[in-house]
Amino acid sequence: MKIDMKVHLTEQEGKCLARLSATLDDCFAVRGLRLMEGKNGLFLNFPSYKGRSGYVDICFPTTPELRQQMTDGAVAAYWQALEHHQEQAERLQEQQKAPVQAAGPVMQMG
Repeated sequence: MKIDMKVHLTEQEGKCLARLSATLDDCFAVRGLRLMEGKNGLFLNFPSYKGRSGYVDICFPTTPELRQQMTDGAVAAYWQALEHHQEQAERLQEQQKAPVQAAGPVMQMG
């Protein structure tokens, strides 16, 4: 199955590392995924609602293999987004350090 993960937010809120969406086989989209940091490592949290007996997932993988594939995709997308943000920050720092270049010769009118 082809899974495209898109990271929407990488700011850490408690144990949440990122908010994501997934598109499965270019025909089914899931929004509201969260990449979480747990005591056994990273895991993907699926959209849910609060029911009478606790939280109930709205959508979820039905096989362990698909759950692992989606989690692996989310982790890869998260690291790629962090790398991209780091590169942008480094470029911005370089731009701020560079001296301002004159646009051309200055002419004085007299």
